[in-house]
Order: sequence, then structure tokens, then C-alpha cells
Amino acid sequence: MNSDTLAATQSQKDVIQSLSKPLLHNRTFLWIYAGSTLSIIGEGFHSIVIGYWVLSTTGSAKAMMTIMLIQMITSFVLGSIAGTFADRYNRRMIMLSMDILRALLIAGVAVVVTYGGVEVWWLLVGLLAMIGAASQFHNPAFASSLVYIVGKDHIQRATGLMQITDTLARLVGLSLGGAAAAIFGGPASVIGVSVAFGISACCVLLSGSFPSPERLEEEKKGFWTDFKHGLSYIQKHSIARSVSILLPSIMVFFVASMMVFQVLAVTIWRATPWQFGMLEAIIPIGYASGAGLVSLMGRKLASRGMWVSLAMLLAGPNLMLLATIHHVYFAIPFVFLIGFILAIGTVIVTVMLRTEVDGEYQGRVFGTIGSLSSLATPFGIILSGVFSDLYGADLVLLINGAALTLVAALCVYFLKALRKYD
Repeated sequence: MNSDTLAATQSQKDVIQSLSKPLLHNRTFLWIYAGSTLSIIGEGFHSIVIGYWVLSTTGSAKAMMTIMLIQMITSFVLGSIAGTFADRYNRRMIMLSMDILRALLIAGVAVVVTYGGVEVWWLLVGLLAMIGAASQFHNPAFASSLVYIVGKDHIQRATGLMQITDTLARLVGLSLGGAAAAIFGGPASVIGVSVAFGISACCVLLSGSFPSPERLEEEKKGFWTDFKHGLSYIQKHSIARSVSILLPSIMVFFVASMMVFQVLAVTIWRATPWQFGMLEAIIPIGYASGAGLVSLMGRKLASRGMWVSLAMLLAGPNLMLLATIHHVYFAIPFVFLIGFILAIGTVIVTVMLRTEVDGEYQGRVFGTIGSLSSLATPFGIILSGVFSDLYGADLVLLINGAALTLVAALCVYFLKALRKYD
């Protein structure tokens, strides 16, 4: 690495470190924060409205599975590619253009669901695939920009705050989507999603420019060279490699257990609709509480690797205990812990990535982790769903908890850089 490259790298670190403006006085952060919140609300709203329209129009569970499969394939294929794109070009412009593109594509969906029927099914699938692709390009651009907007001093607080808001915004989006679909029907409701993404684009536009990693001309390479270089960087960087192994491994069992937990609530606990809704709400409340704790602690939180290790090691036993409970109200504290534990682990490792990974590689790191997680999660859900029908949800949740405990223990033992991170 020559002296010019070292100077450029140090300059980038100085820019990140020098951002000391409090979050509530950081105009750029507030606009990006508002835009991100609207995007999350729009995504939740969109998923409910489209799901309602597809099922009411086709009456086919296979149709919904097709949409989910297309989204999974899109996420897996484009994650690392989109991350490389975010590292090569202006991240703010990527966020802005993807919000505008999603708004236009969803307007196209509104036209399809208004004037089409089963015969235009594949046109709808194509539009939804393009919307998913736009989201894949937007997400790593946003994830890799935050540290340049708030600085290292505020990144943990900002990440925790964003996670809290994202959780609540997703709930709001799902709730509003269900209400809108019931009151106005699918077509009118889809227009609301398009408007949400349009306003999100306006927020990004109003945020103004924000710092981004600069690359020297002699460092610039071809796209696929950058793509392979990014994968090589992840392999060599201890934190990036550790998180890329940890998160997909944990999410296989964690997300699958959420689906089994729903089956358990109905078949074993005999939860009423009100109780089922209450249990579903407790998980995001637990997540928001965990994210809030991490955000409140800020830089005062020491031995963060040990906190992540402890959270991951406690997750499996918590699920195993939940599998042995036979009354809905006794399950509440364990359900709360599901969200709380997940928040502690994911918020801290996200902060690790944003502070330790070089700025010019963050898009590729976040994109690759997104790709791996998008592949691992459906795999776990499908297996858990099949075995729950064969052997019962309580037994499958117990096995999931035991497997998660084993995987977490292996990750904690072998991923030394993660465990010892301060």
C-alpha cells in the first residue's frame, strides 16, 4: 500500500471520527432516518396488500410460494453484486434512485391489480422481482452510509435507534396494510405504498450530500475484479468473516423457530386470536427493548463481543424452555426474551461491521451477509414446517433450540475475533 493510499484511508477514518454532532442536531441523519422509516412502513404495507390480493385473486398458496421463492432467489443472487455496486458509486444517489424506481414499479403493480386478473399473474411476478432487486441495491447502500453520516462516536446509538424504529415501522406497515386492504381493497392500497416510497426519495434528496469513501484512480478496477476482491476481503478480515458465519448460522434456527412458535401457540397452547396477537406483539417489544438498551449504553458498553456471545448462548436454552410450556401466559417472558436476545446480538454485530470494516468495502460486506441470510432463512423455515407437521411443534422447537445452542457454542469457541471484541 503506497503513501497516497495510506493518506486516503487515514483521511476517511478522520472524516468518520470527526463527526461529533448529536443525532438530534444532525440534519442529514434526521432526513435519512425519516426516509428509512417510511421505506420500512412501505415494505410492510406492500407485503400485506400484495399477499391479500394474490390470495383473494388466485386462491392459491402456490402463487404466494412463487412470490416468496422469487424474492429469495433475487436476494441471494443480487446481494453481493448490489454491495459491490454500492462500494463503486455514490451511495446517496443509489438510495435516491432506488426509492424512485420502487415508487414507479409499485405504481405499475397498482395498474396490474386494478385492471388485471389471473391472466396477468406473471407480469405481477416480474414487477415484484424488480421491486425486490431495487431493495437489494438500496439496502447495502444505506447500511454502508450510516457511519459516514453520524460518525463512530454515535454509530452504536444510531444503529440501536434505527433498529427500534424499523421494528415499530414494520408493525405499523403491516397493520396499515391489513386495514387498507380490508377498507379500500388492493388497488387503492398499493398506491399508498408508491406514495410512501416517493416521500422517502424526497427525504433522501433533502438530506443533502454526506461523506463517502473515496478511491484513488489507480485503485479503481473493473466491476468483477472489485466483486472478487470484496469476497477476498471478507475472507481475510476477521470481524467481517466472523459475522458472515455467525448471522446466517444463527438465523437458520432463530427465524425457523419463530414459525414453529406460531404453530405451537395455536396447537399446544390453544391461544385465542387476541392471545395470539399479543404474543406476536411481544417479540418486537422485546426486540425494541434490547435495541434500546444497546443504544442507551452507547460507547459505555464494554466487552461487546462477550455480550454477543452471551446472547447467542442463551437463545437456544430459552427456546428449549419455551417448548416445554403448556400455557400461553407462562410463555410471555420467554417470548419477550426471544426478541430481546436477538436485538442484543444483531445490533452489536452491526455496529462492529460499521466501525471495523473499511468504508470502501462495507457495501460488499453487508450485501454478502444479506445474500447468505436470505438463503439460510427459508431453508430453516421449510425444514421446521415439514417436521412440525410430522412430529409436533413442541418437539421441533426443542430440537431447534438444542441445535441453536450447539451452533452458537461452536461459533463462540472458534470465532475468537468476535468473542474477544471490545
